[in-house]
Amino acid sequence: MWLLVALGIVLQQLPLDITYEPGATGPVVHVGPVLYGDELEDGARSGLPIRVRVRVELWQDRFFDQLVDSTSWSTIILFEPLGGRFQIRSSGDPATILAYDTFRGVRAALETAYRPRLSPARDGRFYYTASLQIETLSVSDLEELERWLQGELQPAVSGRGSVPGAIGQGAKRLMLRILDLPTRRFDARTGRFRVPAASGPSTGEAVSLPHGRRSGGR
Repeated sequence: MWLLVALGIVLQQLPLDITYEPGATGPVVHVGPVLYGDELEDGARSGLPIRVRVRVELWQDRFFDQLVDSTSWSTIILFEPLGGRFQIRSSGDPATILAYDTFRGVRAALETAYRPRLSPARDGRFYYTASLQIETLSVSDLEELERWLQGELQPAVSGRGSVPGAIGQGAKRLMLRILDLPTRRFDARTGRFRVPAASGPSTGEAVSLPHGRRSGGR
């Protein structure tokens, strides 16, 4: 008995885990202690947005495994210095904004279980994969930097602004993003399971996340 209890504690402490029960409308994604360490809170308090992205994929087990469907969602963690509170902004329609007095509240809100509706619509052998990424410098950040280089610096070069001022503002934003906050990535997958003929439920939107969105399989 004590071994089962200890095993349950270990599973709860996994950064990312995904499970599936036959007949369910989708898997359960367990997000564990992924926002650990003071550097994330310190970075957020310094004005650095932190993005948490989760992607869940449904694969069919074949000679060449086939991606059937996927769903993903993103959450941005921000700190509002005037109010002294953290904000969680989630993508979706409508987008949601939640506020917390402490970073511990942010962790409690995000490190939980999610139930996306993503299930096979035909018979066969399948499995789920999940990935979670925490990042402070992304492709969109690089695109923003490129726009800054093309836009903010041009007025200064043409004599309509201050070159040191433009460079200083852009460099400050860039340095905030790369301030000793490397990307964290976690991956998990379920075991393979079989869906009998004519028993696969239909797919749909994630029920536990108002910001979940679903994209078609490739």
